Formats: sequence, C-alpha cells, structure tokens
Amino acid sequence: MEHQKPIHLTLDFLNGIGVAANNDYAFINREMVIVSSMCGMNNRLFKTGQPYRAKEVRIFHVKQGKARTSVNLIEHTLGEHAFGIIPPDSLLEFLEFDDEFDFQVLAVDSNFIPTPQHVVLTDQYTGQAFCMSDNLEEWQRTGAYFSLIWDAVHLHPYRREAVRHLVTSLFYHFHYLQADNHRDEQLRPSRQEELFRRFITLVNEHCKTQRTTAFYADRLCLSPRYLSSVIRDVSGRTVVEWVNQAVILEAKVLLKHSDLLTYQIADELHFPNPSFFSKFFKRMTGMTPQEYQRT
Repeated sequence: MEHQKPIHLTLDFLNGIGVAANNDYAFINREMVIVSSMCGMNNRLFKTGQPYRAKEVRIFHVKQGKARTSVNLIEHTLGEHAFGIIPPDSLLEFLEFDDEFDFQVLAVDSNFIPTPQHVVLTDQYTGQAFCMSDNLEEWQRTGAYFSLIWDAVHLHPYRREAVRHLVTSLFYHFHYLQADNHRDEQLRPSRQEELFRRFITLVNEHCKTQRTTAFYADRLCLSPRYLSSVIRDVSGRTVVEWVNQAVILEAKVLLKHSDLLTYQIADELHFPNPSFFSKFFKRMTGMTPQEYQRT
C-alpha cells in the first residue's frame, strides 16, 4: 500500500481543495495566493490546537481582533495592528483567537520573486518569523500594499509582471523594516537571546532525529551545561522540553494529515518502537495517538 505524505499548506493543496478558489475574498494561481479576508472566506481550514506545515513564505496583515499563535515553536500575540512575515517550511499553530479575528495573507512560490532578489529577500527569514504590532504607520503601509496587489491581480488581462514586481516591492518593504529593527539598539537581541534563536532553528531542523542536549550544544559550539543554562534562563524551559514540543507538533501533523499508521509515524520520528512513541505522545498530550486522530 502506498501511503500519502502529510498535507502541507502549499499553493497546490489550497488550489486542489478549493479553499482559496478565486472569489470576492481570495485569488489563487500556481504562483501566488492573496486572501483579503479569512473571515470573508468562511472556511474551516484553521482551528486551534492543530499544527500546519506552510511551505511557501507568507506575509500576513491583521485587520481586526486578536490571536495567539506559534510559529516554529515561538509564540506570538497578534493584535489588530499586527503584521509580519513567516518563513518557508514553517510549522504554525493557532493557539487561540477571538471571534472578531480577521487577517489578510499573501503566499508566493519561491520562483515568483525575481532572482537575485529572492535570495536577498527570503533567506534572511529562515527559521524565525518577523512580526510587528506597535507601528500603526507601517501597519497602514502594509495594508496599502495588500490593496494594490489585490487590485492588480483582478485586472484583465492578468498583468503578471506588474503583480510580480508589486509583490517584490512588498518583500523589500519588510527587508527594510527588519534592517531598521536591527539598527535599533533597544530591539537588538542579547547574545543569550541570539543563542536561543539559533537553538530553536536547529530544533526545528533536527528534532525528528536528534533529541540530546549534547547534539545541539555541539552544533552551537557550546558545552551542554552552558547551553542548558542559557536556554533555561532565556525561556524558562529546558532543552529537552523544547525538543519534545517540536516532536509532538511533528507527530500531530503526521497523525492528522497522513494515512500513516502509528508504527510508521514512530519510525518516521525515529522512536525505537510504536509502544515507546505512544507512551511519549500520551505523556505529552494526555491522549493516545489514536485518540488524537479522532478529535
């Protein structure tokens, strides 16, 4: 029997299930998708407690309401003036959101942004999301970009190059915003905070196969004891707790969005046997893998 791979939130997937079919609130083709209102679409794609894998880079712009999200293990609180960018291949989850929460989103295929601009504009976001919530002027400017792109994709005939360069301009907008943040001494992370960010990036990359403090300490050229101290001081959690959380998120994606059996998921995540995986999953979530699949 041939088993399907986990469903990722790719442009092809959204196009295939009709979630983002062209309508009053969404435009999608093989190169990009722009949604002017997730509430307007009235779909049930996103729900709390369900992790998703987002393949393409995404820019979001909150219109109203509030939400609490997790992107690659890092929590973000999104108010009504929040906006930001989510890197490619991110693991994201809505932890909670109020009834009024609504946002716009733009996702683009990597080949849609002209080279070498693609390298300049997207590689800097590898691993971590970039979010802002306290700059009304830039929030309004980002909203204006969304309006321009939304209008452009609905012109007839479709003006691909105009859309392409508007999208590229929006990425440059974020490029400069991030550069300004880095120049601000008050916003510049401390050495310990930077180590924590690098650690989280490594965890997202290697949690399926590597779960020891020694591995991550070695990759960061630190002693295990020092790494443990830094991670606990910065986050209030241990190295193992962060790794376990990442493994659980990966397991949830596989359990919900594939037809893999429990023993195959245990193998995919490099557990010694299905029993060990099931006990680990129940200890972390309070449910067995089978119970979680039925929720």
